[in-house]
Amino acid sequence: CRLPSTPDVYLSIGHGFPEYLSCVSSTGTMRAFMIFVDFADQPAGNDTTAGLYDFFFPNASTWYGTSSFGKLSIDAKADTSQFHRMPRTTSDYAWNRGITYEQHEAYIQDALASYVDATGEDPAPVDVLYVVATRNAPNITYSPTFMGNVTTRDGAFVAKKAVTVGYDAYKTWGFKLINHETGHVMCLADLYPASGAVGLYVGGFSIMGNINAVYPEYFAWDKWRLGWLENAQIECLTYERASTSFHTIYPVETQGTEIKLVVLKRNETQAMVLEVRSSGGVDNKGAEPGVVVYTIDTMVETLQGPIRVL
Repeated sequence: CRLPSTPDVYLSIGHGFPEYLSCVSSTGTMRAFMIFVDFADQPAGNDTTAGLYDFFFPNASTWYGTSSFGKLSIDAKADTSQFHRMPRTTSDYAWNRGITYEQHEAYIQDALASYVDATGEDPAPVDVLYVVATRNAPNITYSPTFMGNVTTRDGAFVAKKAVTVGYDAYKTWGFKLINHETGHVMCLADLYPASGAVGLYVGGFSIMGNINAVYPEYFAWDKWRLGWLENAQIECLTYERASTSFHTIYPVETQGTEIKLVVLKRNETQAMVLEVRSSGGVDNKGAEPGVVVYTIDTMVETLQGPIRVL
């Protein structure tokens, strides 16, 4: 039932992350570095770097510790000495949905150049770089993840991936924006649609479908892929006509060695999955426990509904 990922499907939700994506490891300690930026047309003003760091950490790391059953932690260091002034205005960056890979990379390299100018040195290499805009820069409207290797303009390696934090973190999402975007650095797909209602595919489940989901815990399927659930916690079935079987499934949020996932394999790219949600762990705002049934399709790209709750 470990449906393999499909290499030519971007962020395929199968097992085995392709090497070309250079995914950050989902177990152990993820090394992160955070720098803070502002702009001539939208300066930090009374905003503080320490306040922004505290906005995200340690809550984001605690969330991962709970969700991963202690298998992942984030060691997030930060330069809180100052806001590094970006060389262009927010208007010049034209930050909106649809920025190109090249525009995104240029923004990150501008931030790194400002950091190097101020400190006289390149940052030490890490797994993920967080470039955090002041909360007084509403023109930096949202917070995409840069999925390529991060380097300075001189070619010095900085990180495997970068997250550029914008105004939506402060206005809408809170610290859990880090947990959604860091899901991408581990190569998890977006489970909301490219357009239309945010809950179209997965409703109120998974932070990858809605950062403010009632049940933000990653799907058990993704937790299995990330190495947070063991193979022994998965029951695998194959399609048979008129067959009946009985299974005891324990909530995905609770730590233990019990069965967390039942997978009904249809073929090498599709399956139906059952898991149980409760009001434990990071799903502490959930309601009554219940079974969640959804489909998996490893041939469907991110934003197109690779997971669909039935």
